[in-house]
Amino acid sequence: MSVTLPQAHRCIVVSNLRLPFLIGIYEHEKKRPQEVLVTIHMFVPERERVSGSDIADHVSYGDVVRGVKAIAASGRHIPLVENLAEEIADVALADARVARVVVDVRKTQIIPEAEGVGVIIERSRD
Repeated sequence: MSVTLPQAHRCIVVSNLRLPFLIGIYEHEKKRPQEVLVTIHMFVPERERVSGSDIADHVSYGDVVRGVKAIAASGRHIPLVENLAEEIADVALADARVARVVVDVRKTQIIPEAEGVGVIIERSRD
């Protein structure tokens, strides 16, 4: 009897990236940026163990961070954390090597008793 194992993946992580966004549905949220905490997990299929050190052979978390920073720097109003999470997922999936992404977006200043409130989404190429 032969057992088929699931394909192995490497997970590239950007953890707790803090950036200001114009985000929210209320008028005061449309006028003043607020801090948002972003965590991204990008799953890349592993066809073999990493042996080289050429960055071109690997998914760059730097590229993804630059993409998220560009969204923040645009000054564009984003209505919901769900909308921002979708945009960030698109940035991560722009690299064809990323098979699946989990994006966690949290506003940090909404509920004083909570470290953050928000949404976690998972998107994949399937």
